[in-house]
Amino acid sequence: MKKQLLFAIAIGLTTIMTAQDNDGDSSEDKNKAPVDFLDVFDNSRRNKEMVCTTTDGIFAIGWNQALGNGNGIGDNYRFWGSASLEFGIQFSTRLLENSDAVRLNYGVAMRWQSLRIRGNRLFATQDNVTDLETINLDLDKSSFSQFTLIAPVHLEFGKGELKEYANGIKRYDRDDSWVVGVGGYLGTNASSAQQIKYEREGRNVRNTIENDFEMEPFVYGLSAYVGKGDFQIFATYGLNDVFKNSPVQEQMVSIGFRFQ
Repeated sequence: MKKQLLFAIAIGLTTIMTAQDNDGDSSEDKNKAPVDFLDVFDNSRRNKEMVCTTTDGIFAIGWNQALGNGNGIGDNYRFWGSASLEFGIQFSTRLLENSDAVRLNYGVAMRWQSLRIRGNRLFATQDNVTDLETINLDLDKSSFSQFTLIAPVHLEFGKGELKEYANGIKRYDRDDSWVVGVGGYLGTNASSAQQIKYEREGRNVRNTIENDFEMEPFVYGLSAYVGKGDFQIFATYGLNDVFKNSPVQEQMVSIGFRFQ
């Protein structure tokens, strides 16, 4: 169900971004202002000379680690194979009356983070405490994943080009602008799962366990990105421990590529 929901969100955001990017490509519409998602809720907005808030679909993909408690990059979890994936929608509001050099970006997103565990180990919960334990199996794969719903907020810097379209309508275009965003996120843990894969009597066996693993119910942290136009490099750093009341005192850290 989670994968199906992520796929549906991805298709929806792709449709929004494609519609916004392709608007004005034909000879008839080349002088019309770009379509924005908010135009669906306010028909008169399309004809306003200026607007303060615009929208973008967000897609981010990268690498993920859980760091802390003496655990470094690649120690307990493989760097290649531990992933971060995010889909969302972003609202961008100008903070200056006659310039878009500073904006407040905010929205909602779905984030999936995984850890590829090294060795014959997995996360196990006993007496409401989750720890990384070694098991008596020769594992081909051991991975842990967390699915969260978050609300990112960033202060973004970078001046766009003011373009004028038909009927005196003006919109800022940041396709060729360098941008820097700093901020954070707050959200809730929606689900978590542990998956192991091994061979038994010549057959491949895959086991998946889904429960809360005594994870922290709320997630929060810092995030930043830098890039040009629709492409950026991002980094996030979780401030909450992955598990509550656990000897595994680690925080999720991700780095990768962001598209809007």
